[in-house]
Amino acid sequence: MVQELERTLSKRPFPETAPAAYPVFYRTYSRRSVDGKRESWQEVCDRTLKGLVELGKLTDQERDLVAKMQRELKAMPSGRWMWVGGTEWSKNPKNFSGAYNCTSTNVVDWRAFGLMMDLAMMGCGTGAVLEPKYINQLPKIRNKITVTMRGDVGTTPAGQRREEAEIKVDAANNRVEIIAGDSRQGWVKSYQTLLELSTDERFDSEVEAIVNLSDIRPAGERLKGFGGMANPVKLPELYERCAKILNNAHGRQLNSIECCLLIDEAAACVVAGNIRRSAGMRQFDSNDEVAAGAKENLWQQDEAGNWRIDPTRDVLRMANHTRVFHEPLSAEDVETAVRKQFHSGEGAIQWAGEAIARSNIDLLDTPERKNRFLALYRASESSARAYLKERLLEVRGASGK
Repeated sequence: MVQELERTLSKRPFPETAPAAYPVFYRTYSRRSVDGKRESWQEVCDRTLKGLVELGKLTDQERDLVAKMQRELKAMPSGRWMWVGGTEWSKNPKNFSGAYNCTSTNVVDWRAFGLMMDLAMMGCGTGAVLEPKYINQLPKIRNKITVTMRGDVGTTPAGQRREEAEIKVDAANNRVEIIAGDSRQGWVKSYQTLLELSTDERFDSEVEAIVNLSDIRPAGERLKGFGGMANPVKLPELYERCAKILNNAHGRQLNSIECCLLIDEAAACVVAGNIRRSAGMRQFDSNDEVAAGAKENLWQQDEAGNWRIDPTRDVLRMANHTRVFHEPLSAEDVETAVRKQFHSGEGAIQWAGEAIARSNIDLLDTPERKNRFLALYRASESSARAYLKERLLEVRGASGK
């Protein structure tokens, strides 16, 4: 490893003005081969370029331009593509999302929670839209869950582990056994199943969830496809912590912060598992007062004067919180938000109209069209939506598609 690093340093692919470039590169983007060697910068460029050429069906001229820009450090593929691009793992359809830096999900059912854990385990940033029009579609919590852990991580020999989770339902006795599988899907199904038990009408107000983790590979084992090392240190805690959040909402729907906590508990578990990052964003309605103050006073002082973080809200640090306005903000709104961001780093705000306009720059390609869209959005979201559809038809008609 030392000799390999010395060879790489002698070529000086990164400028001397960026002394942190080398540790960041080897920590985050250089994959380890079967024989234990780390990729050089040149090898990463070759791998990611080959993948882009295949994915985008690039011409020779386009390939040469991309290669030049990357090797001269003028333009790069996405961070996720730097890690997985060009690998066999990235060519499997179930892993396609792993090439994306960011995602966004409207939280309307339990599948949305499972999806975000799946995305996080691929290294994607997870955006969760937690506005009332979405989370009000979630069912009321009707069952209290008691979690019993059975089977330690790493108990089952490698060749005998099941990859898919197995769920054994004993409705007559209000009992379910969740046997987590040793795969991304195996983790996700065990997590999502626990959430679903809270609203499952097959049970009579209470359910015992027996969670078996014996098939999960222990810390330090290689993740052969995605890369890196396994570290399920926080997985045993996940189920009990989620059950507590669900039980606290018994008899009603989850509020926005409870949804956020469930997502962030999974995110904390994933990051501890060496997936490298948690880039989360949680979007709340501008009038959601619970969300607006969710991160306030996270650190608290005990009687002896020692500071500690509130353990029930610690995982909220896994994501950025943004309040979404569906009408133009006043100067007072902006000033209040900026002052809060200056003092605490929190208080992000977004005007939905502007965000939507920017994301549709191909349709709103002149100042006049953008301004018309914004005027329509202020008056009626449905009118603005209709205008976008009208522009889409115009663009398609002009292009002959």
